[in-house]
Amino acid sequence: MHSLKMNRRSILRSMAATGVASALPSLVLAEGGVPEVRSVEIISVRDPQHSGQLALALENGFFEDEGLDVTPNYTVNGPDLPSLAASGRVQVLFSAMEQVASLRLRGLDFRWIMKLSDISNTQGVVIGNNSGIDSPADLAGKRVGMYAGASVELAIENMCKAHGVDFSSLEFINMEPPEQAIALMQGDIDVMACWEPYVSNAARAGGRLYFTGSKSYIEDAQTAQDVNWLYLATGLTTSGAFLEEAPNTLKAMMRAMMRANDIIINDPAAAVGPIAKGLGIPTDGLEGILRANDYRPDLDQRLATGYPDYINWAVDRGFLDSFVPLDDMLDTSLLADVAPGAVKI
Repeated sequence: MHSLKMNRRSILRSMAATGVASALPSLVLAEGGVPEVRSVEIISVRDPQHSGQLALALENGFFEDEGLDVTPNYTVNGPDLPSLAASGRVQVLFSAMEQVASLRLRGLDFRWIMKLSDISNTQGVVIGNNSGIDSPADLAGKRVGMYAGASVELAIENMCKAHGVDFSSLEFINMEPPEQAIALMQGDIDVMACWEPYVSNAARAGGRLYFTGSKSYIEDAQTAQDVNWLYLATGLTTSGAFLEEAPNTLKAMMRAMMRANDIIINDPAAAVGPIAKGLGIPTDGLEGILRANDYRPDLDQRLATGYPDYINWAVDRGFLDSFVPLDDMLDTSLLADVAPGAVKI
């Protein structure tokens, strides 16, 4: 379809829905060069952490406004993404940064070109009210319920370094998140470490949120302090070949995702319905997760510091064979064109 016709149709649709003022950005967004490839399949996980913007952009027609026909292909598990990408048929996927590192270690040329969501704040630690923990020093020797290999372990390790606690003194007990909350309330463990929505549920049930990967409530239970104890993020990923073949297509996708970002950041309640519908997931707890995540596309010092820390931890735990430098997996060339202010490293 001719791009001018697409723009006119999109503008008329937006005018009818929300008024003239909100329609004008669509025209601006669509003026970024004709997409080289219009039909694109995106591989992602059926989870709001990976695919919130994707579902929202699809439901609101943002890809259509950019002249794209996007088909989502949702998997159940994030760890499946590298294997799918290695099959040779995948050009675009939404993946965590360590998954791109895994692909690079396999000799596959995939690049992380835009941050989608920093989910560090949804990985947290809750202490029991009867645990006797009044300060970080009291964590020594305490029983911690955590699913073995969970990335929140790195946040705990870095918290221990920051507060002079002997990490090796903690007693880790392998537990699924639902088990952790019950065990915490019953006093069978002193601390639980997992992810949302289990973290918030446990805090509401009588525990105390102590810290997350990016926020600390240790000094003040009501006021968060920024920390960088765990950097865990998802991003728009593409093959090197597709990056060279279709830069305008990828930039159009970026613009669509940024429109979805704006809704999630400024009015998360309005994003809940479309995301839940698009992903086929419940609405319960979704707004809280959207509010906890950071959906800005910024590539900043948190990434520059947090990425190598996380990859070194993954290598130490045997999840990756060797270290992959950030420059090997990150390509900022397109983001610098679409949103130059977002590239801060």
